[in-house]
Amino acid sequence: MRLSGFSELTNREQEVLRCIIQNFIVTASPVASKALVERYRLNVSSATVRNAMNSLESKGLLDHPHTSSGRIPTEDGYRLYVNSLMQVSVLSKEERQILDSIQNYLITDVDEAVQSAARILARLSNLLAVVIAPKLAQGIFKKIELLSISSNRILVVLTIESGIVKTLSVEVQSEIRSDELERVARFLNERLHGYKMTEIANKIDEMLAGFDGNDQAGLIRVFIDSADTIFDDRQLRKFHFGGVEYMALQPEFNDLSSYKGIIELLENEDMIIHLFDEKDQKITDREVQIRIGKENKIQQVEQCSVVSANFHYGGIQGTIGLVGPTRMNYSRMVALVEQLANRFNLYNPG
Repeated sequence: MRLSGFSELTNREQEVLRCIIQNFIVTASPVASKALVERYRLNVSSATVRNAMNSLESKGLLDHPHTSSGRIPTEDGYRLYVNSLMQVSVLSKEERQILDSIQNYLITDVDEAVQSAARILARLSNLLAVVIAPKLAQGIFKKIELLSISSNRILVVLTIESGIVKTLSVEVQSEIRSDELERVARFLNERLHGYKMTEIANKIDEMLAGFDGNDQAGLIRVFIDSADTIFDDRQLRKFHFGGVEYMALQPEFNDLSSYKGIIELLENEDMIIHLFDEKDQKITDREVQIRIGKENKIQQVEQCSVVSANFHYGGIQGTIGLVGPTRMNYSRMVALVEQLANRFNLYNPG
């Protein structure tokens, strides 16, 4: 059925639709006209509300379960609600402070920040939170430092433009003197500065050609052989999630087959990336996007809605999102996703 526009609804129909959706979000149960009048103290008769409900149903915005006299929202009803009737919630002081705690992780390690963001968002939303990590491989190489941490291991501290730091250890054949580490680091910085990390990973042989030959420790060869690990992040987990246990508590997922779909989604990295990468061309890069039910175009989440927003950490893009039943509290979830994304956007590494 064609989605009715906001302008086609009377003020009474708008009010009734809003109240039914807000009630259904809390109760997960159909609501009848009399209960709606009493619960929301509507200054009209049950008959007036019932007429509005019938009109909304005829427009495809409400549905009428066979076993109940009440109504529930359709996907079209939710869509009109989030587009035209919803007001984004104002988070409490305590919730804002919890979101602020992400700053403690942003100053240390991007992967730890992503993991913590997923945990925090899941805890505040009681839904499935997914955070897609920024693609460090898209960053620009700034400098590298080499430090000996044992007789056969070296700590590599790699700084990307905008200040993001990646650290890892590499194994060497024998202990290398500090002056040799400094000499190799200078050479690497001279040759690699200003290149995109993926370029370095793909063309490091060419970029490091002409070293003076005095590579007795074999350190340059280590960097060439380990380029995919050091300069690319394809070996890292692309996303982190939290809150899968909360989904099992939602009435929509009492059916094992529905819950199994969520598990299948999380086990398929490509599916997760596709779910959050597919953006509505009508919204800007940093706006919160809401996709409802079948709009997600993935069978495993046809009963779900997805609320997501891009963020930029040191100039590199990642994505924050929530997956939950179409009955989710959209006004609150939009506020959580938007505010958490802003914590990343406002942070200036380095």
